[in-house]
Amino acid sequence: MTPTAALLAFCVAAGILTLTPGLDTALVLRTSAVEGGRRALLAGLGICAGCLAWGVVVALGLGSLLAASQMAYDILRICGAV
Repeated sequence: MTPTAALLAFCVAAGILTLTPGLDTALVLRTSAVEGGRRALLAGLGICAGCLAWGVVVALGLGSLLAASQMAYDILRICGAV
């Protein structure tokens, strides 16, 4: 596969995945239908805060630590499940 074909395939796949609604969208829609618009807005703000927190953590280098240390990854995974 040529680099141009690989780039084109990646762009098509990324575009399709961007257009499909994910779990965050489902959560906001469900919250809006069941609990009202104000609660849905708060759910959306919580999702945005979570994305921002992950961005800050990765920018500070935790992504490299988790990639290098299986034990650190397992600890974070277990704490996230609780």
